[in-house]
Amino acid sequence: NGMIMTAKVLLDKNPHPSDDDIKRALEGNLCRCGSHLRVVRAVKRAAGERA
Repeated sequence: NGMIMTAKVLLDKNPHPSDDDIKRALEGNLCRCGSHLRVVRAVKRAAGERA
């Protein structure tokens, strides 16, 4: 999934991204399921677990 790969690259470059950082990184990924807010929360959670 493009979102997962994009999120990993983002977290590798920026271990503690803001919501805006995450949204900007995911802009190029199309999602028809409407789960962008859940993806943002999941990326923030993953960032917290990496700390």
